[in-house]
Amino acid sequence: MRIEKISFKNSDGKRLVGLVYVPEGKGPFPAVVLIHGLTGGIHEIKNRYMCDMLMNNGFVALQFDFYDKPNNLSEPKIENTNVTQQVKTTKLAIDFVESLPYVEKNKIGLTGHSLGGMTVVIYAASKDSRIKALVVQSAVSQFGNSKAIEQFGKEEVRKKGYIQLEKDWGNVHINYSFYEDGKKYNVYKEAEKIAFPTLIFHGDEDESVDFRQSEELIKHIKVKDNKLEIIKGADHCYYNKGTLYIAAELMLDWFNKFLK
Repeated sequence: MRIEKISFKNSDGKRLVGLVYVPEGKGPFPAVVLIHGLTGGIHEIKNRYMCDMLMNNGFVALQFDFYDKPNNLSEPKIENTNVTQQVKTTKLAIDFVESLPYVEKNKIGLTGHSLGGMTVVIYAASKDSRIKALVVQSAVSQFGNSKAIEQFGKEEVRKKGYIQLEKDWGNVHINYSFYEDGKKYNVYKEAEKIAFPTLIFHGDEDESVDFRQSEELIKHIKVKDNKLEIIKGADHCYYNKGTLYIAAELMLDWFNKFLK
């Protein structure tokens, strides 16, 4: 097993940096692409834990940063991020994974957390035939109706043109255009186009995105193999009450079922 630092370019030609987790053996292996949430990334314990679990169970896993952060070399600036750009980049991440010689072609899974959950639902609506299974984690399904994003709806933010969020890795400046872009999408309508097995899970103690958004989202998944799991006691990132293991196991079981 090994973890490799990699890079590829987004649709604007900017370098994105990430990690590829490679199992033992020659392969080819099924693969999973992980999409982080707003201000998230490869620094998160949750993402590293899930990628480790995938690697230890015979999957190649890719995670990457959409934008620059301390100790990371991704080139795009976070202030210019938006959902449309993330959806475009998701395709390029899948292209990158598919190009790896040890990846089994057309056996790729996709998972996203929070805003990344919204991103993967929108991308899944494109019916990329390489994707065989989807896992949606604590997704923003009603854009603007979550703790971080709802602040953009305030008139003073619109007039100022940006918002500043305090994160443990520094103050984050995000332009108001992020909010305008995200409001264009009807996630529930996009979900109705998904054509492959989809698992949704969400914590019932999520402090950022109400789990009832996922209860509504599952109603719009028309494919036969779909499932919603509400994780008791879980917060937004599954850090409390041992719920990260539960979330990661749900994800792994889904990909084992539909990618192997």
